[in-house]
Amino acid sequence: MTKFRNYFILSFVLLISFELITYFIYKIKILEISHKPKIYLNNDEISNDEWWIEENLWGAWHIDNSKTRQIRSCYDATYISNEIGARDGSFSTNSSNDVILIGDSFAEGYGVNLIHTSQKYIEKLTGLNVLNFGVSNNTGIVQYYEIYKNFAKNYKHNKLIIFFLPSNDFGENDYNNWRGSKRYRPYYKVTENNNYETFIPKNAVKNHKSKTKKIKKFFKDYFWTSGLFINLNYNYKIYRSKKKYGKDTFSGYFDSKLDQQKAAIYFIKKIIKEANIDTYLVSIPRPQDFDAFNQGENLDDVYWIKSLNNISKNNKNFTFIDLIKYPISNLDDLYLKCDGHWTPKGNEWAAEIISKYLK
Repeated sequence: MTKFRNYFILSFVLLISFELITYFIYKIKILEISHKPKIYLNNDEISNDEWWIEENLWGAWHIDNSKTRQIRSCYDATYISNEIGARDGSFSTNSSNDVILIGDSFAEGYGVNLIHTSQKYIEKLTGLNVLNFGVSNNTGIVQYYEIYKNFAKNYKHNKLIIFFLPSNDFGENDYNNWRGSKRYRPYYKVTENNNYETFIPKNAVKNHKSKTKKIKKFFKDYFWTSGLFINLNYNYKIYRSKKKYGKDTFSGYFDSKLDQQKAAIYFIKKIIKEANIDTYLVSIPRPQDFDAFNQGENLDDVYWIKSLNNISKNNKNFTFIDLIKYPISNLDDLYLKCDGHWTPKGNEWAAEIISKYLK
């Protein structure tokens, strides 16, 4: 009994020591990801993994009227959702002159505070009100279509902006990339007449959490020490990725699979038809895309780019805005060093280009 008690006391002392050490590490911000357990959050704040949910027919969205904070080595951003879960101010005052924005994390404004999102810069430059329906968490072109058709379209507007990220939008809703996943999100499949239909797998579970994830969730919610494991796991994933693929040279612009490109164009056309108003598709390049372009890759040879250019020529309501054609002298200024999303300067750069077309 005495031996058991000694082990218990030793374990308790070690746990308290680890907690104190990891709390100190959190306070001095020397880790890549600064994680604060749920029990220490303010009453008006929720944890990151609770702010993003998957329970709608389009998959990813946000909890209504909620706030979360995300701290990484190169940014400290607070995300606040409105009464319908959009990362924006209230939509209670909505006019026919409003603009709707759909897209993934770049539209949502991942990594920056709301004032530094492209949405807010567009509003400042044009005087228009932009309703932001952007959402991260592996959102792709099928979800853009579903969000617009079943949700965003219900709000008055006369313009639509689609943020399109070739780096991953081509594969986000290809079920071949997600087989076995129980996440509640839509995918596409090719039908017999070479069209596409969308589906959510029968075994998908809303806000899915495996038993392992539930254990990790408990650990993250109650212990400072979890921050160390979160960072170890993050660095291990980077190590595995580099070991498997080597230097990251994949360009979504030039290296995406042709069948995925065709699917994306199909759903983009459906969005344009569904909207039947002035629609602007903004293609977002990553550094690898700029590198490939500067090394001589030809945009005119790429299926999806040729397709969008043809749609733009034949449809007076559609405009294709390709940001790769607007480089700046120091491209590193556009992207967060620790993450890859736009910096405030990157958001402003994109907004200035888009605003010229909106005007």
